[in-house]
Amino acid sequence: MKLIDFTKESSPYGTQKGRQVFSLMRDFIEKHASSTIFELSLEGIEFIDSSFTRESIILLAQLYKGKKGFYLSHIEDKDIVDNIDYIAQVLKQPIAIKFDQNIQILGPRLTKANLEIIELIIERKKVTTALVANVFDISVPNASSKLKKLVDEGYILRFEETAESGGIEFIYQAIE
Repeated sequence: MKLIDFTKESSPYGTQKGRQVFSLMRDFIEKHASSTIFELSLEGIEFIDSSFTRESIILLAQLYKGKKGFYLSHIEDKDIVDNIDYIAQVLKQPIAIKFDQNIQILGPRLTKANLEIIELIIERKKVTTALVANVFDISVPNASSKLKKLVDEGYILRFEETAESGGIEFIYQAIE
């Protein structure tokens, strides 16, 4: 997804424009219902204010929290990053930005322990509860609780797969 395809301008701003773009992006996502992760490129965007960011990008991420993930790319201007980070913190909605091959998560700050879990998930792309418990030497219920909280807060996604034992196993995935 390219933000400029929805805004039709390089410097979208304000609540009204944000709401219009939110509706267009939501429609796009609904038409691509089988996709779970969406890249939103800001290529060609010169400026966005915090009102536009709140009404379009952050509220969209909140709407699909835990079900679909969004990450931003092609952001050239640090002021845009600052505007996104400010609103993401205020609304307590994390959002990932991809710089080259690195991921930075904006929004609420993580505890050291949760940041280490996120870094493991980003490094490995997908993890299980058992793997997290083993790597961090914590109990499986504790790992499960931490991972579920990260899903509920919008940092990662969770999917069900059939385990080797035949039961259900949750797979946790980075949003990138």
